[in-house]
Amino acid sequence: MEHIGSVLAYSLDTSGILDAWTRHYPPDVFPSIWDHMDKAAQSGVILVIDEVMRELEKKDDGVHKWAKARGHMIVPIDVGIQKHVVDIMAKYSRLVDSKKNRSGCDPWVIALARDRQLTVVTGEKASNSLVKPKIPDVCKDLGIPCIEIIDFFREQTWRL
Repeated sequence: MEHIGSVLAYSLDTSGILDAWTRHYPPDVFPSIWDHMDKAAQSGVILVIDEVMRELEKKDDGVHKWAKARGHMIVPIDVGIQKHVVDIMAKYSRLVDSKKNRSGCDPWVIALARDRQLTVVTGEKASNSLVKPKIPDVCKDLGIPCIEIIDFFREQTWRL
């Protein structure tokens, strides 16, 4: 596991961020959560692969602007991450549904976690099938820790 000091680091999926920003903890209602998220971004506890930024850019709810303003948490794609994506897609080809333009960044989120030994934070629920896997299914199969945003908050011991 990659640690920042004695703290674990995390690879955030688009759905994990959107669960927090729009679905459960919007910044206008839960500003303290976003103060914590800002500090986590500044300290390197949360990381976001470039591909997640592309997905967030499609949303018009302020979350892309928030993430872009924290450029130090954005991880550019490199050769190591690309290699992991190739391996992941070779083994879990149905992780991305190109016909539905679905989950294009999922393998990248997992690859970042695998490359840097991070925990994945996602809003996806397991399908319990490697035939049509979701992020939690692939993470489980690869031995990569995978949690939801509320569990991330708990691991950080954040309190409102």
